[in-house]
Amino acid sequence: MKKIIVVVFTLFALMACNNSKKQNNKSETNTIEISEEEQAYKTAVDAYIWAYPMVSIGVTCAMATNVPKPLPNAHAPLNTFGSVGKLFTADDTDVVSSNVDNLYSSAFLDLTQGAVEISVPATNGRYYSMMLMDVYSNVFDYIGSRATGTDAGKYLIVGPDWKGEKPNDVLKVFQAPTNLVWVIGRTLIDGQDDLKNVHAIQKQYIATVIPPATASPSSWSVRNAFPAIDKTKPPVVNVNTMDWKTYFTWVGKLMMENPAPKSHQDYVDTFKSIGLSFEKGFDASSLTPEQQKGLERAVDAALKQIEAAAKKKTGVIHEGWFYSLEAGVWGEDYLYRAAIAYRSLGQNIPAEAVYMNTTEDKEGNLLDASKSNYKITFTKGQLPPVNAFWSFTMYNENNFFVPNPIDRLAIGNRTKSMKPNKDGSLTIYFQKEAPKGNEGNWLPAPDGKFRVSLRLYVPKENVINGSWLPPGIEKIKQ
Repeated sequence: MKKIIVVVFTLFALMACNNSKKQNNKSETNTIEISEEEQAYKTAVDAYIWAYPMVSIGVTCAMATNVPKPLPNAHAPLNTFGSVGKLFTADDTDVVSSNVDNLYSSAFLDLTQGAVEISVPATNGRYYSMMLMDVYSNVFDYIGSRATGTDAGKYLIVGPDWKGEKPNDVLKVFQAPTNLVWVIGRTLIDGQDDLKNVHAIQKQYIATVIPPATASPSSWSVRNAFPAIDKTKPPVVNVNTMDWKTYFTWVGKLMMENPAPKSHQDYVDTFKSIGLSFEKGFDASSLTPEQQKGLERAVDAALKQIEAAAKKKTGVIHEGWFYSLEAGVWGEDYLYRAAIAYRSLGQNIPAEAVYMNTTEDKEGNLLDASKSNYKITFTKGQLPPVNAFWSFTMYNENNFFVPNPIDRLAIGNRTKSMKPNKDGSLTIYFQKEAPKGNEGNWLPAPDGKFRVSLRLYVPKENVINGSWLPPGIEKIKQ
């Protein structure tokens, strides 16, 4: 087995043998031996974590675009909008941490085939947003109510290498950092009775390719020849069950068409030692048997790190709640970025929405509806401050919706059944069974551990600057 020798110089002081001798110092060389397998293992752990959001987006794209026409689950061919035709239910598991305040639209853009013009209709004041996310899960801009208004308009998304001309009727050009872009659209919906109105808006979300192309053939999947995935399983399951060769092959192919942020370059250059580069993708044949063993070990170890990080509180921490005021643009915090992709891929930046999450009550105990009932109370005048809307959503410990007899998956400022207390405060209940007399303020919980997400869409400045903080969830004394 080959060895990589790391030389460490340590200065040792030699003690005098007796009072007549002078004290002498000398340098000695101490060697630490790191096996080729161990070095490959460490590098591969870093590479796995760094690439996790990219592979998650790539797999989601492959699964969502492998259709001949737009479908009502928002799957659609590349460079085409698909929209969800119904409110999500507890049976939907394509996307973790989904919500029922908006109907989703989605378009995966392959910008090697040209720029993509996005046309949107007037929404007459209704909230909507088109989040523009690169393949590394960084949000680079928006089209929508907050960012561009609610009038009709056309916008152009161009890739890193596009050299074409902007159409005259385009209002704004967005430069995408990568050739693969995920446009995640959200359109506010006010329950089942509002479906028809939202559908009419969604039908007017149109993507049109503007030549020239910069890559051939035009088929993204054919051009990249990605390893096969199980179409019967959600994207997150496909990613999390990949073996080392499959995972890093996906990484390599995606890297070749999608330049990394400049601040990542030096870090990513270290991955060349395990056969991974932007120039050649992933070359498993260049690895020795010892290195291959290192990569095989790294996949499980890295995923465990991501899973652990996804369960940790990060950012602002207050009475059990944790949330980021820096989401959507992740910088060089690769583990945090991967943890968010694992838990809730596709987060907005804080100016568009803040997601506050908790798995604990205000005393620090895990939320578990099999053992306790819970509530949260906002004092008069202290409801979440937003310019759009706010809501609580209930999730099980796997980050999916919770089935319940009244089919209520979220509750918020647009829930008509919700009533304030006599003193003007508002209490919301999280428990398995309906609270007698307060059924309108009840968000059903599972028979076990759960997570609550508080979404604030277009939050006001006192949320962004941290001067408004949510109250903690309390255990109801029996």
